Amino acid sequence: MSFTPLPGKIVAQVTVTEEDVFYALVYREQAKDWRKFIEYLCDHLADALNEHVYDEIRYLYDAWLEQQQEECPHRRTTVITTGGYHFDAGEVWDDLHEEVHCLDCGAVLTVLTDEDEEEPAEDMP
Repeated sequence: MSFTPLPGKIVAQVTVTEEDVFYALVYREQAKDWRKFIEYLCDHLADALNEHVYDEIRYLYDAWLEQQQEECPHRRTTVITTGGYHFDAGEVWDDLHEEVHCLDCGAVLTVLTDEDEEEPAEDMP
């Protein structure tokens, strides 16, 4: 990636109140000792949330990328060519493969074949 994260920059803070806990458990049997349960929650909820936060960040990043690709006008593109020409047993052949990529959103816009016909990329809607 081409960005430098700012050390210590807070991106989000979550505050969970007792009222939030009450509403989350509204259809469950209430704890016999509510205070002890709240203490237990205070000790363990942050660790439980940390276990899931990275998955949520990845999910939201993928959703954001998809949104950017849908909104991108693809004005700046480049052709990426892979493969090459080969000489084997007196014959020349190639395995060239070309794709047009958007420089702004990273979408693969078309796959160019040997006949220079444009085919839509598989991931395009």
